[in-house]
This record gives sequence, structure tokens and C-alpha cells, in this order.
Amino acid sequence: MLRYLCAHFAKSQLWHTSGLLFAFFLTETCGLTPRAMGWVLGLTLFLNGLADLALGAKLDGRIADAAAAARLQARAAPAVAACFLLFAITPLMPTGCRVIWALTTLSGFRLIYPLVDVAQNALVPLMTLDAAMQRRWLAARNIASSIAALAVVALAVPLLIKGRSAMIYPLWAAMVAGAMWWSSAWTARTAWPSKSASGGPPPEGAESFDLPVVLLALAAMMFALTLFRTLEPYFAAFASHRIELMLWAAIGAPISQPLWVFWIDRHGAARALIGMAATLLLAALVLSESIRASSVGGVTIGILFGAGTSGLWLVLWAMMTQRAIPGRALRYVGSFTCMSKLAQGAAVLLVGQILARTTYSQTLADPASPPSRLMMMALLATAGVAIGLAAYRFGISRTGFFGIAAKRRPAARSIPVPDRPRPAG
Repeated sequence: MLRYLCAHFAKSQLWHTSGLLFAFFLTETCGLTPRAMGWVLGLTLFLNGLADLALGAKLDGRIADAAAAARLQARAAPAVAACFLLFAITPLMPTGCRVIWALTTLSGFRLIYPLVDVAQNALVPLMTLDAAMQRRWLAARNIASSIAALAVVALAVPLLIKGRSAMIYPLWAAMVAGAMWWSSAWTARTAWPSKSASGGPPPEGAESFDLPVVLLALAAMMFALTLFRTLEPYFAAFASHRIELMLWAAIGAPISQPLWVFWIDRHGAARALIGMAATLLLAALVLSESIRASSVGGVTIGILFGAGTSGLWLVLWAMMTQRAIPGRALRYVGSFTCMSKLAQGAAVLLVGQILARTTYSQTLADPASPPSRLMMMALLATAGVAIGLAAYRFGISRTGFFGIAAKRRPAARSIPVPDRPRPAG
């Protein structure tokens, strides 16, 4: 568990950096236009999603146990680290070739990253058949991922927003890329079981879901989540002039994971999903008020956003891993992450278009500006995903609100009536 969480922490730093900072890095540090930024990030995310899908389909039968998956990510880690570092030196390139350099290096990163990402994500369904144990593994790795996001916010965000040297960010990128390389090699040396946990029937208590419904919920959530997260650095730099929102979003995610696991185990996931929706709706309400730019507003929005989205992410991953239990783990994981990357690519393209149509550095402080409204709509949409998922996942319309089973009348039983005696004669 320790080695797996260290590897997931290191890998997540690269991914959170790409989700939180690449857009801001390209426009504000490298000088690309918002439209160019949107196309560079959007196209490479589409490429990443298709690579996830192809990799999952091709290696599904070959990577059938946790040990093989760990070795695969270790072999790909050096190339991923190199592409990440090359992309980080984009501001050091001549102005005229920065778009081509960013597109080329980022395409290499997106193409090779699935070898680490899909293999590592498949370790959970390959390790255990027990649904409750999978949920705890997922919660633990979500905490590690959230701590990685906190490290990115605490270290990299100030470097980008306040840094004056183009060498500061590449130096930080070299550190996190090296940590990912080392942790992947350390994980590969773990004595993982050589026999896959998959391959048998689903464990007792595991539920079956329609994969298209899970993927649709994932796509809607990731589209909305990416809208919000891509705009977070711009909000910190030009609206609030502080990083409380980003910082407390990274803090709210890990501290809420044990609470969500306890709530799901004790009261059922339907109630937890409604609670997640409530936190996101409250975050949207605070974001629409003038208090949003203050420290109190940033802390409140951040905690609510981090808690609500991390809980929804836990539920979606738990549903996917249960589908992967009967086998073909890499195929399910590849399909899942492919849909996530495609939704993220579409969201980044939209953000680029919105930023290109407004002077965001001046207008983002206004709650009625298009970027601000986009952030609020993203929170409302994510809350809607939680409510819709609860309605589908737990049959609210059939079993009662909050997943409480509706009482049924016992079926009437027919009581045999003895034959009446016939009169004599």
C-alpha cells in the first residue's frame, strides 16, 4: 500500500499540474493566445484519451496481474518524465516556435503517459475482489492524489503567479518528474501477486451497472470539473489575488474521503451522493456572492468544492472497478480514462474560446463576467451529475428517497378451504 500510494502521489503531481496549471502556464508564462492554448491542450487531451482506449484494448489480455502492471509503468516512466520536462522549458524557446514546441512535447507526454496511468489505475481491480476493500484502496489513493494537488498548489502555483524567472518552473518540473520516475521503479520492485485477482465471478454484494451510464456520468462530471479547475489559477491571479480557493480545494478533498467512505458504508451511497450535491450547490451559492474574493469565501468554496468532487470521483471509480472485477481490467480502465480525457479536452477548448472573447485579467473579478459564470455553472452541473447518478444508481424512484427501500405489502396468500361434506343420499 505504501509503495502504491507513493507512486500514485508522484504520478498525480504530473496530472494535477497539467489540469491546474498548463492553461495558465501557456497563456501567462509562454505568451500563447487563449485560443492557441485551448487547441494545444484540447487536441493533446483527445490524443491522450484515444491512447488510453487503444492501450487498454491491446494490453488487456497481456497485463493480467498486478506485477505485470507495475512493471509496465516502471518501463514507461523515464520517457514520461522526459516529455514533461521538455514541455516545461517552453518559455525558454524562441517566441515564434513556442506553439509548435508545446504541441510536440505535450503530444509526446500525452501519448506515453497512459502506459503509466492505465497500468497504475488497473492495480486496484487486479489486486482485490472485495468491493468494500476496493473502496478503501480508492479512498486511500484519492487522499494521496489530493495531497499531490496540495503540493502543486502550495509550490507550483506561487512560482507561476509570482515567479519572475523562466527557469523556476522547469526546475520544479524536473523535481516532480524525477520523483515519478523513482517511485514507479520502487513500485515495480514490490512483491505483487503474480496471479490476477480478476477472472472469477463478481463477489457477493457487488452490483452490476450499465457501463454507458457510468461513462456518461463521468464525461459530464469531468467536463464541468475541468472548466472550474482550468479557471482556478486565473481566478487566483486576477480576481481574489490569493490562493485560498485552490489551497483549500486541495485540503478539502483528502479530509473528506474517510467521511464519505464511512457514510457510504453506514448509510448507503445514495445519501452520500445527495450530500455531495448539497456541498457543490452551496459552493456555487458562495461563488455568486461578493464574498467569493475574500479569504473566508475562498476557504469556503475550496472546502466545499474539494469535498463534493472528491466524493463523486470516489463513487464513479468504485462503480468502474466493480465492473472490472470479472476480468478485462485494463479494457475497462482504458475506456473510463479515455472518456475522462475526451471530456477534459472539450472543456479546455471551451475555456480557450471564453477567455479569448473577454479581457479576463480585468473582468474576472466581476461575478457576472463570462469566466465567473462559467465557474458557477460548472459547480451546478457537477451537483446535477451527483443527483442524476443517485437517481439511476440506487433506484430512487423505485426504492424510495435516499435509497431507503420502500415497504411492500406482503402478497396475499391463498388459504385452502376444505370441501364441505355432502349431504347423505
